[in-house]
Amino acid sequence: MGDYNSSGGPWAATEPDEPVTAAPDWGDPPLGPEATAVPIVFALICVVGLAGNLLVIYVVWKYERMKSVTNYYIVNLAVADVAFLLCCVPFSAAGFATTSWHYGLFMCKFVFYFMQVTTMATCLTLAALSIDRYVAIVHPVSSIDRRTPALAMAISGCIWIGSFLLSVPVAIYTQLVEGFWYGPQVYCQEQWPSPQAELGYNIYTILISYVIPLLISATSHTLIVCSLYKNSVQPLQNQQNEQQALRKKKKVTRMVAVVVILFAACWLPNHLINLCSQLKVVHLGYEVYCMKIAALCLSYANSAANPFVYGFMGQNFRKSFKKAFPRCFHQNRVAVMMPDGARAGGSGSRGGTGSGNGNNVNLKPFVQNKVYTVEERIPTV
Repeated sequence: MGDYNSSGGPWAATEPDEPVTAAPDWGDPPLGPEATAVPIVFALICVVGLAGNLLVIYVVWKYERMKSVTNYYIVNLAVADVAFLLCCVPFSAAGFATTSWHYGLFMCKFVFYFMQVTTMATCLTLAALSIDRYVAIVHPVSSIDRRTPALAMAISGCIWIGSFLLSVPVAIYTQLVEGFWYGPQVYCQEQWPSPQAELGYNIYTILISYVIPLLISATSHTLIVCSLYKNSVQPLQNQQNEQQALRKKKKVTRMVAVVVILFAACWLPNHLINLCSQLKVVHLGYEVYCMKIAALCLSYANSAANPFVYGFMGQNFRKSFKKAFPRCFHQNRVAVMMPDGARAGGSGSRGGTGSGNGNNVNLKPFVQNKVYTVEERIPTV
């Protein structure tokens, strides 16, 4: 792929030697395979992410037992992901499929601004969620009156207000820029007063919406691990009840930790490539361009991944998913039937009058002719 800064690149402007009375036919700009592949990937992410996150919001809204403090923060994450998938991803997909911005200045500013807002809201919510788990496990008694759904909703509201305010520079400096590539083009991009201002804001963004929240999350989970280790060394009184409650808290905390780690892993490549590009550490060639596309797809996929974590690791979420849509979430059933000869009034090999083969076994633990679900047979924790 050629150097786009050369005189023959897409940004090069040409002056005709003679006046042109009609617009010249420049032809269609060449598009690479990413013009088709990336929109397809983004469409799959949108469909899966919207379905999963809307399901999370629905079950927390519908079932009273799901209205916990932790789940209110999880709903805030889901709302941020839904907003990102609806308002930002389709326009990003269109940017790969076309060579020009067709949606006007307002949508240009809105999409870039709202993308920054939702990313910040997600990371700040993860930090709040980690702090909440720390308080719930390390200070379980003193936090009973303070850890309320009302407080969780208030903190979530403050997170959104802070995200809107912290992202204002993006709305100010995002502009429509005219360019030339196989004819006049219009691009939507950030136009900072100077390279130093752009670098400063990029570093500020990485710190506020990635590094600092993840440090808070890492510190919270480290303190949680230390507290759990201390409790394991010093056994609890009322052993059975307290250990059962502690096991439930540990399961939820592990789920939150996986969500935080997943976010960090999905967004790290994108932040590194952007920062290295800004610092001129890497040459913006075709290989780096492909790496940037892959990193972008990975970061967008994070918005669709969290519901799978809740389904695999969150027992209450899994049960609520199945209860809300039993046909979509098929429950495996184990048919536990009494042998013919053991039925009251039945006729089987052990009843003396049936046509059995004599190999039936009396399943002693199950004394009724009933179909048990797996969840009914396995006690919940």
